[in-house]
This record gives sequence, structure tokens and C-alpha cells, in this order.
Amino acid sequence: MMPEAALFNAITPPTLDGVDLRCVSVEALLGDCMAVLAGMADQSVDSIVCDPPYGIGFLGKSWDQSVPGVEWARECLRVLKPGGHLVAFGGTRTVHRLTVAIEDAGFEIRDQIGWVYYSGFPKSLDVSKAIDKAAGAEREVVGQRVTGNARTNEGWAGGQTMIPTTAPATPDAVKWSGWGTALKPAIEPAVLARKPLGATVAASVLEHGTGALNIDGCRFGYGDPIWIGPGEASAPGGKIRPVRGRFQSEDDPDLGLIDPPPPHDLGRWPANLIQFPKPSRAERERGCAGLPARTGAETVERAEGSAGLNNPRAGAGRTAGEVRNIHPTVKPVALMRWLVRLVTPPGGVVLDPFMGSGSCGVAAVLEGFGYVGIEMMPEYHRIAEARIAHAGRYPDQWEGGSTEREELDRAGQISMFEGVGC
Repeated sequence: MMPEAALFNAITPPTLDGVDLRCVSVEALLGDCMAVLAGMADQSVDSIVCDPPYGIGFLGKSWDQSVPGVEWARECLRVLKPGGHLVAFGGTRTVHRLTVAIEDAGFEIRDQIGWVYYSGFPKSLDVSKAIDKAAGAEREVVGQRVTGNARTNEGWAGGQTMIPTTAPATPDAVKWSGWGTALKPAIEPAVLARKPLGATVAASVLEHGTGALNIDGCRFGYGDPIWIGPGEASAPGGKIRPVRGRFQSEDDPDLGLIDPPPPHDLGRWPANLIQFPKPSRAERERGCAGLPARTGAETVERAEGSAGLNNPRAGAGRTAGEVRNIHPTVKPVALMRWLVRLVTPPGGVVLDPFMGSGSCGVAAVLEGFGYVGIEMMPEYHRIAEARIAHAGRYPDQWEGGSTEREELDRAGQISMFEGVGC
């Protein structure tokens, strides 16, 4: 049975002529997304933004054994309005399967967005060590190094540990020293697709509000680190080349430099590559004060004091004293806000078939959109409800300010569906 929609009047959404955003409808539904989608009306949502399973068996989780298939994508196509956009994250090794399923369902593949971060841990086999191990040779410990440093929204975080460094013990291990099997992960791709318009973009926008991207609302501010590319190359005096190519010397008589065009007031045109740090522990836990706590070791299913717990591969939260948001793959709210704003029209409804711990729902609420989230795991559903309810009641706490008011929820977590309404 679907719960009654919660209406948040604590949100201060953008002011838009002719669109009443003083309250938004938010639903967080517990169940299998295929069953819930089957009960939704045709053309009932304006956008779909989601983070499906990557199909890589992450941390041995049963829900990450396969990528959603074409049947799921067809249901998404059905409930989406003509011209509506879908954004779906995928793993670097499996996003091709997700893309094919989305395309085979009838979507147009429009682009691929790359979320860039710098805190991924390379899951690489040390070939030299593997050779020595196979030979039964013991390696000499020659020093120590620090590992586990990670960058979050709040800067460089702890979790560092000291691990021994060893020297190759056999000639073959010396030969293959420095070789591994994987790169450091620093990007996660997302498919950007659109339901066929059935008409022109202009006609679709006027009839359904869908079909276009919110370019000005998602521009990159000048100097904002979300844009990792270079600025416009310029010579002394602020001049630029009239054409791209070899940079010319100031002494070149044919210099021909010109004044740069005036910058856009709102920033750079948004790109399909965007950088956000992974969420800090404080962001992950925000709104979860009333939920049961686990130790970091319990969260990542490792024994206290074990070598496995000290390994960064164990996952986020392993070094925390208390963890209430136990979801292992939390997306940054700032990233999800940018995405829902990019593809959702004013006053529109965002569908998230894989709600997880609710980052997309938090983003939709903060941006003033309606939201329908679906999650099949009860423990994750409770976390999503708590975080989304907190964003509805205390939106200022998600703007980078103090988190002291979060403790108000510790004695009794606010229910998503109690005491709020227009």
C-alpha cells in the first residue's frame, strides 16, 4: 500500500512566475521498483534521475549483481512524459549494458555525463607480490607508508593507516615491480537519455514542459571547482587568440590578439564533465540522528582491529565510531541537485526508481520539485525517509551551514509523513 504523499511547507523554492512551488508532493515508497512502476499512470513524471545497481557485486551486496534491463527501461519510458529526460548512473565497466537497455526500450541516447571525484581507491593486484607469493618467497619489510587518505566536501578526511612496504624477493618479482591490474577510479558515468518528443522541442516544451535542458540554471560559475577544465588562454593584457592553435609570442608581428568576448553573467555553459567530492560523513548522517547506530566495523561487515577493516577497500564508514546511514554508495547531494535541476521543468516531478539512502530525494526537495522514490530494502528506505524529511524541515542545514540543529531529531526522528503540510 502506497503511503500518503508528504507535503513540505518548510521549503523555500525558486520564485517562478505562474508556477506555485510553495509546497511539493514527496513520496518514498517501499517495494520492488518494477511492481511500483507497473501501478503508475502513463506520462505521470517529468524526469527520472537515479543511481541503479552497477552489476559489479559491490562489497558482495546481493542487490548489485546485475544491471537493470530493458523491461525496467520500458516502464520508465511509459511513465515519463514525451520529451522527458532520464539520467542513470552506471559503472565504468557495465554502463554499456545499461545504455543498450535504455536505448532498446525506445529512449534516445543524448549524452553521457561524467561525475569526477578524486578519492577512489585503486583495486589493483600488485603483480610483483603475486609472483613472490606464488613462488613461496618471503618479502623483506623495508619501510612504511600512509594509505587511506580521502577528500570529501569538508576537505581531507582521516582514516589513514600505516602499512608496510616490502622489497621484491625473486628476480621475476623485481622485473614486474610496479605493475598492477587497475587504474584509480575517479569517474562515474551517467547515461543522459530522452523520451522521443513526438513533435518539435518547442511544441513539447509548451505542451508538456519537457524536452529541453535547463542550461542557465546549471551553468558553472567562473572559478567554481566543479569545472575541472582550463580557463580561456590569454596573453598579457587579457587578450586572446582569434583562432585556436599554437600560442603566439608577444613579439610576433602577426600577433593579431583580440579582446575576449564578455563572460556570461551566470557562468560557463554546463559541460558533460563535472567534479564533486564524495559526500562527507556529516552529509551522509544528516537527518539520521534518530536511527539505530552501528560501529564502522559492523557497517562494512569487518571484524574490529582486523586487517580487512584497515583496508580502504572495505568501504566508506569503516573508521567511524557510529554510523546510522549504512548505505555504501551515497551520492553527493550537490551533484544530485545539479542533475535534477538540469532535467526537470519548474514544478515538475522527479522519479527515482532506486532511492537508496535518498540523496536524489533530498536534492528534489531542496530544489522545489516533487519526488517519487522507490526502494526495496527496508533498512535503506528508513534512511531515505529520515534524510528527505530532514531536508524538508531544515533546508538551511543542507546549504553547508552548521549541523547543530540535527541533534533535535536524536530523541525522536521526525516522520516523513507526520505534521507537515501546506
